[in-house]
Amino acid sequence: MIKNHSSLLLLLVSMFMLSSCLSDTSDEIVYYDDTAVTAFKLGTLNITYHTTASDGVTDSTYTSTIDCSGYHFNIDQVGQTIYNPDSLPVGVDAAHVIATISAKNSGTVVLNLHAKDGSDSLAYYSLSDSIDFTNPVRLRVYNMMGTAYRQYTVHVNVHQQSGDEFAWQSTEAGLTAMGARRFVEAGSTMYLFGQSNGATVGFRKSGNGWTALTLATTLDADAYKNMIVKGSTLYTLSNGSLLSSTDGETWNTVTAATGLTQLLGATAKRMYALTATGISQSTDDGATWTADAIDEEAANLPATDVNFVVQSSRTNDDTYNLTLLGKRDGKTVVWSKVEEDADNSDAQPWSFYPADEYNRKTLPSLANLQVVLYGDELVAMGGDFTKVYTSPDQGLTWDTNTTYVLPEAFGYAAAPFALGTDSSHHLYISKSGSGLVWSAQLARLAWADNQQVFTK
Repeated sequence: MIKNHSSLLLLLVSMFMLSSCLSDTSDEIVYYDDTAVTAFKLGTLNITYHTTASDGVTDSTYTSTIDCSGYHFNIDQVGQTIYNPDSLPVGVDAAHVIATISAKNSGTVVLNLHAKDGSDSLAYYSLSDSIDFTNPVRLRVYNMMGTAYRQYTVHVNVHQQSGDEFAWQSTEAGLTAMGARRFVEAGSTMYLFGQSNGATVGFRKSGNGWTALTLATTLDADAYKNMIVKGSTLYTLSNGSLLSSTDGETWNTVTAATGLTQLLGATAKRMYALTATGISQSTDDGATWTADAIDEEAANLPATDVNFVVQSSRTNDDTYNLTLLGKRDGKTVVWSKVEEDADNSDAQPWSFYPADEYNRKTLPSLANLQVVLYGDELVAMGGDFTKVYTSPDQGLTWDTNTTYVLPEAFGYAAAPFALGTDSSHHLYISKSGSGLVWSAQLARLAWADNQQVFTK
């Protein structure tokens, strides 16, 4: 039961008087004059989920519980604040929270609440009483002697947005004359290159719009499909040469593109390209190229709709999971490679994913296939755009995904298009013959990941 301010003072005085009456004990009692909150932890909380009823239209809600003990709370002893950097899921009931609060040297924890008349109202903290954390709550922890206290402001942060919220929006970019196209991001700048009147033209994202690039060098019609980025530099193949640019407008010749048929992509250390006989790599920004090992016939490499995805390893530094996808003889083909760049690492070959009768979750053959890494999974689109596919395992297995489905206004007629993503976790899509660029962002990918753990 919560007690008032006068009761609290009476308790603290009684504690001091009781200790005086025990002076004849043989055990020495030590009283500490310092204290602090050392741990703050939540338990099981109520949560309301929103879903769609069986008719597919009516909104429906239901209440359940969620274990929140895994959410860490930072305790800032200098700023005297307590908060969870990783917000609780949307729908959590922050008005009825059971919290476990621990204090140093057996300190007494007291809630410093605002009374209706605007004054402070002190109340005992009890593990069995729920606390309303819809707004910040102040608490005090008194030392054993009741002569001093430390005060904290507690913030229990709850997401106000569902992590799966995702909505496409269109922007008129004036791209109508552009045919097949390709998105790339260099540094913090997003580019869109494509075919127009037998050459490659480009646009740069500027604010919410797109600005046409003034190319100092004429790029051939296939340069757009060879656009890759290493670091913050753009590279492409055009008119028999490998070119580089730092702004998308001024292009410099790196070397003659002897033997290279299509640039694939790059990691921090290497660039990759298809050749007539296989795959080559460069470790000197494209100046020289050497053949890379493959474990199957080059006849199984993709010939059209080629996509290259780089995913940093979660467990090893200087290690990348590479996925190469495309079409060959009307079928989707997938290759993978682990690139290890640490000292004394062994070079790994490219591995082909052969047909497997037990794998019933392969990516179907999609016209104009486009694949990007979004979050921790691969996203694939193509065909008539009615289905979107995702893979959590570098292209081995695929499932349809209903979150990223394109709006009807985009149009479901098959056509060449571009699919891209940026470092702010936006997906971009733009179709041949259209002046629109569509973009969307999955809410949970936009949330800052800055969790830290402090227990003292």
